[in-house]
Amino acid sequence: MADSAQAAPPPPPPPAPALEVRLEPGSEGVIRLVAVAPITLKLSLSPADVQQEGLKYKVKLRGTQKNLPKDATCRVLIKASSLGEVRDSELGAQPLQISGETCTLDLELDTFASGFFGKGTAHLSVIPDFPFAAPCDVPTPLEFNNPLDVTGANPGKVMLGKLLKLTPVFSDKFEKATLKLSVFHGGAIESGKIADSLAYSIFEWTEEDDDTKEWRVGCAHSGNDYLLTYLDTNKAEYSFDLRLEVIQESEGQEVSYVVWEKPKAVSFPKPKLTSFEIGSGRAIAKVENVDPDFGFPLELTLWQYGIHEFDPIVRTSMMNPISRPVLAEASSSEYFWQLLVPSVTMEKVQIFALLRIPKTLSGTDSYVPVSTVMDYDETKFRTFDDDQLWIEPPAKKGTKKSKQQKTPKDLATAIASQELKDTPTRAPHFGSISTGVRENNLLISIKLVGDSGYWKGAEPVFSLYDEACQTELVKLKTQPSAQNPRLHEALVSLEDPNLLGKKVSIRGQVTHPETHLWGELVAAPPAFSVAYEGVPRLSGLTMRTVELTDATSYMQVRCQTRHVPNGKKGSTLGFRLYEYFVGMSEPVLLSQIPFRYDVSKGAGGQCDSQGRLVARITDQDMVKKLLGQGKYKLEACVLDKEGKVLSSEVRPIFTEFGKSPRRIEGTMVWGEKVPPEFRKKVLAICDLLKIKPDYLMACMAFETGRTFSAKKQNSAGHNAYGLIQFTKSGSEGLGKTVDELKVMTEVEQLDYVYKYMARCIERKGPLRTMSDVYMAIICPEAVGQPETYVCYSRASSPVAYEANKGLDKGKKGFITKDDATAPVDEQYRAGETYRL
Repeated sequence: MADSAQAAPPPPPPPAPALEVRLEPGSEGVIRLVAVAPITLKLSLSPADVQQEGLKYKVKLRGTQKNLPKDATCRVLIKASSLGEVRDSELGAQPLQISGETCTLDLELDTFASGFFGKGTAHLSVIPDFPFAAPCDVPTPLEFNNPLDVTGANPGKVMLGKLLKLTPVFSDKFEKATLKLSVFHGGAIESGKIADSLAYSIFEWTEEDDDTKEWRVGCAHSGNDYLLTYLDTNKAEYSFDLRLEVIQESEGQEVSYVVWEKPKAVSFPKPKLTSFEIGSGRAIAKVENVDPDFGFPLELTLWQYGIHEFDPIVRTSMMNPISRPVLAEASSSEYFWQLLVPSVTMEKVQIFALLRIPKTLSGTDSYVPVSTVMDYDETKFRTFDDDQLWIEPPAKKGTKKSKQQKTPKDLATAIASQELKDTPTRAPHFGSISTGVRENNLLISIKLVGDSGYWKGAEPVFSLYDEACQTELVKLKTQPSAQNPRLHEALVSLEDPNLLGKKVSIRGQVTHPETHLWGELVAAPPAFSVAYEGVPRLSGLTMRTVELTDATSYMQVRCQTRHVPNGKKGSTLGFRLYEYFVGMSEPVLLSQIPFRYDVSKGAGGQCDSQGRLVARITDQDMVKKLLGQGKYKLEACVLDKEGKVLSSEVRPIFTEFGKSPRRIEGTMVWGEKVPPEFRKKVLAICDLLKIKPDYLMACMAFETGRTFSAKKQNSAGHNAYGLIQFTKSGSEGLGKTVDELKVMTEVEQLDYVYKYMARCIERKGPLRTMSDVYMAIICPEAVGQPETYVCYSRASSPVAYEANKGLDKGKKGFITKDDATAPVDEQYRAGETYRL
């Protein structure tokens, strides 16, 4: 091994470059070099050294240092991570406590300023304020948990109209703070344009007001309507950015801290119209990409079009709206055919539906193109712009862009259903002719379609003719409607003997057929003649059960009304309900049915000569009764004036429903004194009133001297008659006078005994005792009172006392409830019980 070769030593390192300080020629200066010892700082964090006091975190960092002066200070960088966000903050000039090589750093961190929101960690980096000192990254992160968020605010992709429920999550550390969620149109965060002024919707919560708030995606509330918030024709998908902030009040000023920002937190595809057509009695529009829970409002109108004869040569297909625009949900909408009356001047009339975007959705005073709200296949639907739907003068040169220079998407377009195969035109002509009633007058409305300047020159005139269109009866004076100047209205008194209940014709024509339209001669609108039959009548009575989501139901009843005037001399329309009973030829009127009217009624009657009267029975006990056993009769009628309207009789209409009539059995005193039909009816009405038949029979026995006669006059000669001695004041509101009541049969008069008692029960409560039944007749104020209650006294009610002083037992000067009932009780005990 001695002669083995030795390894060559490594070459020496190259010499360090010499440091050289030069002063350039012509320069002067003094350079001082300072030697700085190497600086080291090592700090750590123990969970035991973290204390949370309210909104402050008190933190003590412990460690070692070398070569730092005793008065050294540090900057502290804080990087907090939570809720998907990283928040940077800084504390400056924090004093470092140095004792030899050991040191500590006491920090007080503010929850808001440090961004300690939600559950997360914060990494601390300490930088000594000393030359060439390296940062010290604290290896152990600071953990925090201060719940603060909004659940439901990051759904991702949804459909238009999705209902988001936004619920705040608050820690008690933020009791005086406000949580603010701002919604921006997509792209605002990426572009940096997120000023509050650009937020289209803001939701705010405090600890005191932390209710869940709702947001329909793509919509905002405007009063009771929804307002679309996207309206962009160039995007197949739309998104919204969200920003959550917490706001703290500090020294009288509000300071905002961002909790998180989420670009495109919510997105949805643009709705798409896939079909639109007329079905069986309804127009159906189907729209995709709309949340099933959202009733997407669209505006539907029904139109008619057909050949209009101007002269033997000119034949043009023309169109007219035949219904007012109606708001309906996009999934389906119904409009009833029986309300549509095509113009008689049109041949081969066809009907199509027109769809528009309601003005409420855009928040403007004008319509917007359908394409701004939804996509549709332009090859499947026929579009109309406003120039086609409404004739207006041509735009003046230089004022607006001409129609030819606009694209269809620039115009407020409407879409027609597929039933429209050709393109009708519009020219000046008479539109719809409708009739109604206004303040006891026949209201005739004639729509003038076309340019208002043309109609001013053409001077239309209107008249009423007889049925044969030979004799002019009335020349109509028309004037434009205050709501629509294209609608001319005329009023004719319904008391005119040539009108009510007669068949007449409404005729119209232009005075100057040679009038020009916009400088050009056009075919004059043809004259029209529309038959009018002013016979008041009711029709189409229906009833159905409507089941509600809360397991309750109501009965809806409705009927068509025609030519029933309103005004001071009008009549009250309504419904009556009867029940059939076994052994009775006529049903009993149920007088306590709580009808709730959907169409107003009252002294003015129905407000339209061709409208609907709709009411509901909402009382659940009554609904169960009508859906259970028994047979019933529903009647629509004129409730007052003996069923007449301006001396013209309006026949009531009725329908029957239910199963078999109920059988009423029971006992009653004095039953042998009255015929079977009377006995049956007493049992029936007592069953409905929930009173004992014996009590009512005893009262009628006393009041009629056991005759049970409808004509029986008061024994003292007073103007009181019948089974319960009806008086003028007592019969008010029953629909009959005393003179009318006393000429009825006993069975007929029982209907009004029932109505009288039912009214008392409604006002005073149930009649549980015989004394209460009799008090309903003689002193209703005593119903429900103790037997010692004073009905009348010589001192306080001398007239009533004198009329009934025979009831004063002991001549005390007053009559108690017990006194008054004593003779009735005698009749009760004297009457023989009869069983049915």
